[in-house]
Amino acid sequence: MAPSDPFGWAGATIGGKYRLDAVVGEGGFGVVYRGHHLGFDEPVAVKCLKLLGSLAPAEREAFQRMLLNEGRLLHRLSRASAGIVQALDTGAAVSPSGEWTPYLVLEWLDGAPLDHDIAARRARGGAARPLAEAIALLAPAAHALEVAHAQGVAHRDIKPANLFLTDIGGRRTLKVLDFGIAKVLGELSSMTQAMAETGSALRAFTVHYGAPEQFHQRFGATGPWTDVFALALVLIEVASGSRALLGSDVTQLYIAATDPAFRPSLRGAGVSAPEAVEAVLRRALAVEPRERYRTAGELWGALEAAMAAAVASVALAADATAGAPPTPAALPPPEPAPPVAPLTTMGGITASAPPPGAPPPGSLPAAPAAAAAGAARRRGLLLAVVSAVALAAALGAGAVAFFQLRAPDDALPARAGGGLTAPPAEAPPPRDMVRVPAGRFSMGSAKGGKSERPPHEVTLTRAFDLDRTEVTVAAYQRCVDAGRCTPSGLHGPRASDADVEQRGALCTAADPAKAQHPISCVDQAQAAAYCAFVGKRLPTEAEWEYAARGADGREYPWGNEPPGCAHAVVSRPAGQGCGAIGKGTQEVGSATAGASPSGALDMAGNVWEWVADGWDPGAYAKGAQTDPQVPATGSKGVLRGGSWDFSASTAKSTFRLAFDREAGDVSTGFRCARTAD
Repeated sequence: MAPSDPFGWAGATIGGKYRLDAVVGEGGFGVVYRGHHLGFDEPVAVKCLKLLGSLAPAEREAFQRMLLNEGRLLHRLSRASAGIVQALDTGAAVSPSGEWTPYLVLEWLDGAPLDHDIAARRARGGAARPLAEAIALLAPAAHALEVAHAQGVAHRDIKPANLFLTDIGGRRTLKVLDFGIAKVLGELSSMTQAMAETGSALRAFTVHYGAPEQFHQRFGATGPWTDVFALALVLIEVASGSRALLGSDVTQLYIAATDPAFRPSLRGAGVSAPEAVEAVLRRALAVEPRERYRTAGELWGALEAAMAAAVASVALAADATAGAPPTPAALPPPEPAPPVAPLTTMGGITASAPPPGAPPPGSLPAAPAAAAAGAARRRGLLLAVVSAVALAAALGAGAVAFFQLRAPDDALPARAGGGLTAPPAEAPPPRDMVRVPAGRFSMGSAKGGKSERPPHEVTLTRAFDLDRTEVTVAAYQRCVDAGRCTPSGLHGPRASDADVEQRGALCTAADPAKAQHPISCVDQAQAAAYCAFVGKRLPTEAEWEYAARGADGREYPWGNEPPGCAHAVVSRPAGQGCGAIGKGTQEVGSATAGASPSGALDMAGNVWEWVADGWDPGAYAKGAQTDPQVPATGSKGVLRGGSWDFSASTAKSTFRLAFDREAGDVSTGFRCARTAD
């Protein structure tokens, strides 16, 4: 049966330039039309939102502003990640049926939502997928979410219906849909007058994939960790073919999402899975948000590491069989799951107690991804997961036994006397990063500009690692070659054609001799996309300043004296005698005397560095804060550290520069961070 057309837009033109040809989908929040861009002669998708007709004119105007802001955000994110559907336009119009209709114009995708694919597989009697295949299938969505999470932006409605299976360049991949929709609908729900008039209510998330904090605010605020919870539920569903949270009404689903004794799991859904993978999902599905992985990138890195350990165990088993490759008959039988006391289940969710000796939920060890040693190891893990898919396909039914093999002995925790588990030694940072411990410091400066005042106490509760130098042209190009980053180049809302022509040649990537110079001409989303590519994230503004100046309140990374030629690559007065320094970028790490207390180089000068935060001129007036981060939702972001074409005064560790988040200029670069634990 064809979807209905409640607005009557089919056959009409919206916004003066989009002809809506037919309804292709309808959900609780909107109607999707296949449209045609009359100017470009290209197909587009137009999503018209279902809202309350009784909204007052002022409320309509406020909602349209919110929708425009979220459309801009989606456009920025989609420029940085091919895994996010591209936003082309937004607006509002009165439909042929007389209804006020806000709409989003999106790129047209050929394919189907993931929930349709799961349903079709279920109808054929084969909805379940091998676990390694399920992880590989969802990886593009996890990487796309990490780009957003690196900027403090959450989706808040991850579900199979918002993950679209399509072919890009002959390759099957997933794209994330409906970024920002949950947020604007959540804002709309505060317009209580319209709700009261109709007696209705909008729920800005899908209850079958809801995290505890979405059901009730007592669990805390929503954020990237909310997407982590939903993504783990989707993985269980893709691997098993059945929803992970089951219930006949909202109350049952609320209980299923929030009861610590009843946690969704792969084994509870009938999927054979290594214990290491189950441990990752237990953390991802923790009831308390603070106990989960912070971002989708952390979650997926942990999953890849767990699967790689399983692959390694197969390789060890193969070595032990006198060189003969393992066959299904030769593989050992699966280890039986630890016995658990029989517990009542609700809606198909298994109440599984942890195995003897396992830490209870909420006290799980740190994510394996947190110990990953840079991009090389991540690529190795990805190759291992791909190998797992190939082995599973080759072994057929024997794949169950393959995934039950125990991890190699050197991956098991060391045992102390008396049978107690010895605490693992803290893994050192990779060679290209420095470790910054958790701590407290005074952020800002009483002597600085208005945006640096007042100084206030900031506590960072988690240690983190920071790139020792700024990201180079060569490193960024590897991300471009992999299809995960877009090329750098001078661009932005205020960049004219003349600017691009005259100044674009100053972008470091334009000069083959500058492979080891910092990448420039990148915007905030491009920076976040690269960090996600290497399993990291952008540092928060507070992390950046703490790493740059330490806890002793110094003005510059090296101390309080102004920068000499060996301290920083900044603009110099004529005749100061620094040679080429100050006349352009230099190779990263050249200013060796300018090391910060943590050992990071170039935190003053060379290129400005993007941080994850959005710009809030009043952020410092809020007093003492713990782990602060301003969501990157406005048009402005924050640059830190000064650059080769700015004076030495801007290289102070407290100096802040508000800049268009969509702009990449000749002196905008970045470095990456990651949580150490």
